[in-house]
Formats: sequence, structure tokens, C-alpha cells
Amino acid sequence: MIRTDVLQLAWVRDAAMSGAARQARTGARLTLSEIADLCEVDPSTVWRWEQGKRAPRGEAAFRYAGVLRALACRDTLEPAA
Repeated sequence: MIRTDVLQLAWVRDAAMSGAARQARTGARLTLSEIADLCEVDPSTVWRWEQGKRAPRGEAAFRYAGVLRALACRDTLEPAA
């Protein structure tokens, strides 16, 4: 695993465990199911991540990080025409 992967895993796990990920999801008015579909996991998995019961792992963690980064940037993006 390269350094950037380690940093990304640490970041996404911190976001999930701290409640920042849930706040980003609810702030964007997205459901657990919508996030789960994007991450290719079951909605209960996202719920466990957001509750701090499990840490995101493997490829799903990297997909989740991508979703969270997109949500973090949403205020600076313009909607597609």
C-alpha cells in the first residue's frame, strides 16, 4: 500500500467515526441506500460505518472516500446543464 492510500484510509475512517460522514450525507439529503449503491455495499454497512461500529475497509473504503470528497466539494460545483 502506498502512502496516499494509507492517508486516504485514515481520512475516511476518521470521517466515518467522527460523524462527519453522516453529517455530509444528511446535509446533502442523501439516503443510506444512495450512498451504499455508490459504494457497492449494503445500506447496513454504511449505517455501521456512520455509527462507528465498523471501519470502512478495502475497495469500498476508497469508493466511500470518493463519495465523501465529492460531497465536500458540492458547494463549489455548479450543476450540469
